[in-house]
Formats: sequence, structure tokens, C-alpha cells
Amino acid sequence: MCCLFGFVDYAGSLSVKQRNRLIRELSIAAEARGTDATGVAYNTSRGLQIYKRPLAAHRLHLRIPAEAHVVMGHTRMTTQGSAKKNYNNHPFEGTAGIPFALAHNGVLYNDLTLRKDKKLPRTRIETDSYVAVQLLAQQGELSFRSIRSAVEPLRGTLTLSVLD
Repeated sequence: MCCLFGFVDYAGSLSVKQRNRLIRELSIAAEARGTDATGVAYNTSRGLQIYKRPLAAHRLHLRIPAEAHVVMGHTRMTTQGSAKKNYNNHPFEGTAGIPFALAHNGVLYNDLTLRKDKKLPRTRIETDSYVAVQLLAQQGELSFRSIRSAVEPLRGTLTLSVLD
């Protein structure tokens, strides 16, 4: 399966060099759970930023801007949807009143049924994980209650990371 990682620099006490080293070390450690793709999400004054590539973390040179104090990341072990098609890689972007990024660790086995039953829009994204993005977007807002409602019908194994 995949791996989720990240950090929150609450006090803003880490230098840019320290943050970049931290995200590099975390992503490389996360490779134990997947080397097919790596991605990160963070916020800047330009809004939500997502950077992902179909490469193992040790092959990427992740650079986090000085203004990003919260970073979420994902390393992928492909179970569904080719990692070579970068749109299949995590984090995924969605909108539920505001933009958000979502990454998933696990395997969902009712994603196709949910897409049909919940009348979710067709997408070129081939992963089971993307149904969580669609269900959350369908809620129209991003709150604890909407996240809970969105993930309740999911069946399988899952840990989600959501960044707004």
C-alpha cells in the first residue's frame, strides 16, 4: 500500500532549508510503502499547490516555499490506474466550497458501485481513491461533518489526509 506523510510548522520556526530537508527525509522514509509515484500539497499566497510525479521520492528534488507551513505528502504503490499517467497519482485536488487536496492510503472495493449509485461524474482518473474526492466534493463544504459523511459509505481499508 501507499504511505502518507507531512508536517505542520505551527510556530514557523523551521527555516526553508530545514523544511526542505524534513520533507525530503519524510518522503524517502515513506518509500518503504511505495515507490511508483510521489506527491505533496501545500498552501501559498497563490492558493493550494500540488506537485506530483511518477517517480520514487529519492529521485525527486522537492522544494517547499518559505510561506508553506503545512505540507502533506504521499508515496504510491500502484494497485489501480497506471502511475505513469500522473493524474492517477496523489494528492488529488477537489473543491467543496473551497479547494482541497486529498491523499489516500488503502484499497477501496466499492468505488465503482459508489460512482454509479451516487451519480458521480465520469473522470479519466482510474484509481479507487478518487471516489473519496468526488464524495467530498458532492458535500459542497469542507467540515468534519462533511468529511465523515463522505467517507462513511467507503468500504475497504483507508486512511485519508485532507488539506484545505
